[in-house]
Amino acid sequence: MPCLDISVDTRLRIETKPRRLNEQENTPHANDDCVLTLAGCWKHDDHQFMYSKIDLLENDSYAIATKIMATKSWTNLLSIVQQTSSIGCLGVVGCGHKFSGVPLLYTFMTTGFKCPICRYGGNVEVDITAAAPRELCPHVWTSMCTIANVVRKRDVLEKINEQRVMAVQMSRQAISVIYQTMPWVILFVLYKETHPTMASTPYAQIPIKMSVNGGSVVDESSSTPGNINLSAGSIIYMYVCKDVCM
Repeated sequence: MPCLDISVDTRLRIETKPRRLNEQENTPHANDDCVLTLAGCWKHDDHQFMYSKIDLLENDSYAIATKIMATKSWTNLLSIVQQTSSIGCLGVVGCGHKFSGVPLLYTFMTTGFKCPICRYGGNVEVDITAAAPRELCPHVWTSMCTIANVVRKRDVLEKINEQRVMAVQMSRQAISVIYQTMPWVILFVLYKETHPTMASTPYAQIPIKMSVNGGSVVDESSSTPGNINLSAGSIIYMYVCKDVCM
């Protein structure tokens, strides 16, 4: 497989399907199951696999956000898939492990070249812009490159969104801590006038220390709490003014 790191052996080989067993024969590895499909390496429907991936992407908000589905390469994808030939079983030359062909290509082309069993390959990136390998059906390569291109870009968008959400959550937590430690005080100012003005002089001021309750309301669309619930506890203030009581 074409990869960006040529130091890693990324060769795959198409495995020959073993002869059908009978009561006298016992062909080694004939019944090996693929860890990706949990079925025999040759007992896999490549077309159905690609159709299922296409259907998932077309209903995925991140995949839709890539806008690749509006391109000609995507609109032609279903007709290209119909022309693909079944690969059967592919073996990783570097480690010898075998897998169902198309699921293995999907894994390598979307997440990196790394054997699902022994992790051989170092997860190097497969070059999905390169021409199809000589031994591989060109329609399979084209289909998988198109699907992998969408998957890679949608994963980037999802990661960016997760980082944004995490940053907002951290911001909310930091602001919440600030609110908890701030010296909240409510000051009641009393005037003798019925309608005091800025020039009026108060005859009494009553400061009340407040604390932030834990159940403050948070606005999901903002990085700051929408409402802050304050509490002063059970405090009784008594103020006696001779001028008023006379």
